[in-house]
Amino acid sequence: MPTAVVAPQTVAAELNFLSPTLKEKPFYYRTPPAGKPESNIVVESQAVNITDLRTLSASQRNAFTIDSAGFQIIEHQTVEKDFVDEDAIRNVYYKETEELLKSVTGATRVFIFDHTIRRRKAGEAETPENRGPGLRAHVDQTPKAGAARVHHHLGEEAERLSKGRVQIINVWRPIKPVVATPLAYGDYHTFDVNKDLAASDLIYPDRVGETYNIRYNPSQKWYYLKNQTPGEVVLLKCYESEDKPGRALLTPHSAFIDPTAPADAPPRESIEIRALVFYEN
Repeated sequence: MPTAVVAPQTVAAELNFLSPTLKEKPFYYRTPPAGKPESNIVVESQAVNITDLRTLSASQRNAFTIDSAGFQIIEHQTVEKDFVDEDAIRNVYYKETEELLKSVTGATRVFIFDHTIRRRKAGEAETPENRGPGLRAHVDQTPKAGAARVHHHLGEEAERLSKGRVQIINVWRPIKPVVATPLAYGDYHTFDVNKDLAASDLIYPDRVGETYNIRYNPSQKWYYLKNQTPGEVVLLKCYESEDKPGRALLTPHSAFIDPTAPADAPPRESIEIRALVFYEN
């Protein structure tokens, strides 16, 4: 008998986008100066159908790669389990992640420049050391900021490295199975890059970076991995220096509150690593 075809399943959830009412360039401060607002960003929520990748066939899931769509699911185990020891994260997990990225992409060099752990407890205030999921659709870097990262971190090597292909990839991993607040990511080719992406200043005490906030467009297609486990990693492309036909250049993404999750589901715990990825001749 023929195998039954299971239709892809979606969850209807709210994603937070940049409101079209904001007419000036968006900005936000990492540490706002006294008397200044943290941000001028105006958010609007939209109900979006987010497709569960688990309900697609293996061939359909495998078609989503960092070059074809901007994101990719990789099965990968790590010796790190709790992610509470900063030395172990930097000395062990960084090395594991470098090798993973080289294996998946064929890159010759990987430079990890930061990581973020999100494990804020319910009811606690958000602080740099106690961060929760990012509930606004965004991209971590604009092309200008991605190129600047090479010079910011690599010093005298930056000019030479910038002549070759460079990417920034976010390696996103659950610390415990994700139930309440999964991560959604958009297929790059369903976004209108001229209308949906809004360059936004990210103001540090000593410099100004730039990210993209995302405007809503009903043509956008969003995906997630229901009940994602620590052995399932999402690669998110944040920057791509080589613009070629058909190649995804970035990945809009956002956490969202899963309305189907149990009310007593534990807060999400995850770690994300951002890395410069080089393809030297």
